[in-house]
Parts: sequence; structure tokens; C-alpha cells
Amino acid sequence: MATEASALTQFSRGKRFQVLAGALLVQLILGTVYGYSIFWEPLTANIFPPVITEAQKITQLAAGTFDETAMVVVDNGAAKVEIAKQQGILKYAFSICILSFAAVMVIAGRVQDVKGPRLPAIIGGLMIGIGFIYAGLMTNAIVFYLAHALFAGVVTVIILMVFHAFFGHLEKESTIIQYAPMGIMTTCMVAGVMMGNQYVGKLAEMDRLLLLWGTIGFMAGAGTGFAYVCPIAALVKWFPDHKGLVSGIAVAGFGMGAYLFSQKWGALGFISKQGIFPFFIMHGIICIIVITAGALMLSNPPSVAPVKGKAILADSTWQQTLKDPAFYLLWLMFFSGAMAGLMVIGIIKVFAGEQLLAAAREAGRTLTAEQSSALILKGAAAVGLLAIFNAIGRIVWGFVSDKIGRTSTFVAMFILQAGVMFFLAGMKTEAALSIGASMVGFNFGGNFALFPSATADLFGAKNLGANYGWVFTSYGIAGVVGIAAGNFAKVATGSYAAAFSMAAALCLLSAGLAIVLQILRKNKARLSAP
Repeated sequence: MATEASALTQFSRGKRFQVLAGALLVQLILGTVYGYSIFWEPLTANIFPPVITEAQKITQLAAGTFDETAMVVVDNGAAKVEIAKQQGILKYAFSICILSFAAVMVIAGRVQDVKGPRLPAIIGGLMIGIGFIYAGLMTNAIVFYLAHALFAGVVTVIILMVFHAFFGHLEKESTIIQYAPMGIMTTCMVAGVMMGNQYVGKLAEMDRLLLLWGTIGFMAGAGTGFAYVCPIAALVKWFPDHKGLVSGIAVAGFGMGAYLFSQKWGALGFISKQGIFPFFIMHGIICIIVITAGALMLSNPPSVAPVKGKAILADSTWQQTLKDPAFYLLWLMFFSGAMAGLMVIGIIKVFAGEQLLAAAREAGRTLTAEQSSALILKGAAAVGLLAIFNAIGRIVWGFVSDKIGRTSTFVAMFILQAGVMFFLAGMKTEAALSIGASMVGFNFGGNFALFPSATADLFGAKNLGANYGWVFTSYGIAGVVGIAAGNFAKVATGSYAAAFSMAAALCLLSAGLAIVLQILRKNKARLSAP
């Protein structure tokens, strides 16, 4: 019996490091969502008509190179405002991605708790891959017809579900009720065909914009939501005494994914040479292969072992979790930390380039077009640094939280992030922007090590998938609010300073909420003690 127990222990040790390796593979690909900021410039050129000044129009007319589809504005200032509006619209693909990521995690977490981590992770990989491949094919007209058909099908299913909810309990003898679903489907099919012939391919950039929102926005976000929670939930069960550290190591892969996007030898270089749409196709294929391989390495342990010497709180179902005041404090804290980071991640490449340009002009330098482009390109370095420190922060903050406790770690992380956000808008040198981006990434990454482990601390590991899925909805809303606040501040004031200051204030508030959360946790532990 002792030999069998020893063999089982050795097997379990080897198995849990296999799960850790699979988690890193999955998270590495999922993390590329944080590299979306490199998409906006090439997508602007491929989706919207070019923006030129009246002086440029005169020059192009004289040279015979004028593009009839171009948008003509008064001067360079007006051109910058229009381009900022175009990129602002594109950035909502990132917001939609984050929102669907968070919303779908509620469902995926429950599937993970019931079916285990492999199935939802594979589903997630397929959704991300298909979404990017579909976006890469948007230059083909057939893609828009297929997208329209899919949308019409989704609307039909939703209508049928609503019909069933209201009338499904009625007697089947009612002829109208019995055949109504067939009538609904027929109506939707006819309407879908008529609307397809009327609108598909005739809305210019709106066609591509909607397809972009639906693919690298909704589909990629939903796929990320399905796959993201699986490695974390499995690892917390395999390493119950190191929840913060293993959560940090796993999601460090997520942070490193964006770094691959920001390098000339990575996605950025591929896009500059091959174009944005071929990159989407290649990335989609890689997503399917790598995430599926990582998912097959995931599994749950035979049982979740309790941690010696620690008070054990009863496992909460997601229904019980939503009735607990601690959930709402945790939700607000995650919202604040996520909004600050996502606001910067969504604009860091463009923001850093603009800050360097502004500093050069304030110094009286006259820049050529090539020099301006070179300064803007340097903004990509900030993307890389943010991504690297995003990954480092996940491991460091997770490790620290296991040593000094979640509350002290939360307070330190939120206060540090607030300080960085207050000063970020005034940073205009390469060194300052590098430090600022690194610190934002470092603190932002800590959220993804601390919040899953804090959720497990408060509500148990058994239903972590569903419980953390609900906590994670704050991340989705933060993505929308953060991008919207940044865009509004930029258009209204010409600066992101107001939005950064608001995010800083919320981080300070969350530092205080962390202390309140600790008090609630102690009370909960005392009440649950025998």
C-alpha cells in the first residue's frame, strides 16, 4: 500500500507540472489580445478612406494622383482629429473583445467546473482561430454574405429561445403555438436574404468595420473567455498551498503574448512585410494548433487537498457568491485595476509616439515626415516593455501575496498604480515613457494573479471557474469604460490626462476596499468555524 501511495504521489507531481506547461501554452496565445494596439494603424489604411488636407488635394490633382474616395479636410490639425476618430472607432474591437471575454467566462467557468478544463479550452482555441481567419478573409465578398447569414441565424435562435420561454409551457394542442417556430424561421430566412441583397457589400467601410467587431472583437473575445479560466482553475486545485504563485506563473504567459506582437521579429514585423490580413490568417491557424495542444495537457487532480494550518471556508456556489457582500467589493477592486491597465494597453503605442512627437515640437525641432514616423514607431517599444512587465508582475505579485497576504499586496499594488497613472500624461521622454509603461504593465499584471487566488480564498476552489467568471465580468466592463474614457478625453481635451487621473482615483479607492474586504473575510472565517 505504501508503495502504491508513493507511486501515486510521484505521478501527481509529474502530472501537475504537465498541467502547468499546458497552462503556459494556452495563456501565451490568449495574451496576444493585449497586442491589439498594433492593429489600428494598418487597419485604418485598409478600412477607411485616406484623410488628406486641401493643400494635399491640390498637389495630388496637379500630379494626377488624387483618390476620389479620400476625405478632404482643412488642415493637418483637422486631419489628426479625423484620424483619431477613425482609430477610436477601430479600438472598440478591443473593447468588444474584452467585454465578450468577460461575459463568456461566466458560462465557460461553469462548463469547466462540470466538464473539466480540456473541452472549454479547445472550444476557445477554435473560436479565436476561426475569428482571426475570418477577419483575414474580409477582402472576399463571400465572407460578408456568410457573416450576414450567421448573424441572421443567431437572431433566429434568440427569437426562438424567447418564444420558448414565454410559450413553451402551453399545451401542444394549440395549432398556432405548435407551428409558430416554423413561421419564425421562415420569416427570418426571407428577411435575411432580402436584407443581404440590399445591404451586404454596399456599406463601404461599415461592412469591414462590423465584420472586424464581430471577428477579432466578439469571436476572439468569446474564445479567450472559454479558454482563459481553464488553466487557472486547474492549477489552483493542483497547487492549493501556492495559489498566488501558480496563478501568476500561468497568467504570465498571457502577459508575454503581447510581447510577441510588439517585436519586429514577431507580429509587428510580419504585418509590416506581409500586411494585416495575411497576419490574421496566420495567427488564426497558430491559435487553433497551440491552444488545442495546451488544452490536451490540462486536467483536474483526483481531489482538492486542504492547506494545512489555514482556516477552510466552505465552497460557495455561484448563486451563494452573488449574495455575498465580499463579491461586490472584489468586483469593484478588479474593475478599478483593470480599467487603469486596459486604458493604457489600448492606446500605448499611439500614445507613446504622440508624446515623443509633442516633446520634439516643444523643443523647437522641425521634423521631416521620416523623422516623425520614426518617433511614432518608437511607441512600439513601450508596447513591448508593458507586455514584459505585465508578465513579470503576475509572478512577483502572486509570489508576494502568498508570503505577506492578499490584503497587504492589494494595497501596495493599487497605491503604486495610482501614482503611475497620475504622472503618466506628463511623461514625454523615451526613458520616462519606458518606466511608465513598465510600471503600468507590472501592476496591471498583478490583478490576474491576485484576483483568482483571492476568489479561491473567499469562495473555495471547487467552483472557482464559475465564481471567478462572475468576478471577471468587471474586467469586461472596465475594458469598455476604459477605452471610452480615453477616447472621450482625447477628443475633448487633446490629452488623456483626465482619463488617467480618474483611473488613479479609482485605484486609491480600491486600496481602501481591500482593507474592508479583509475584515469581511475574517468575519466569514469566524462564523464558519466549528
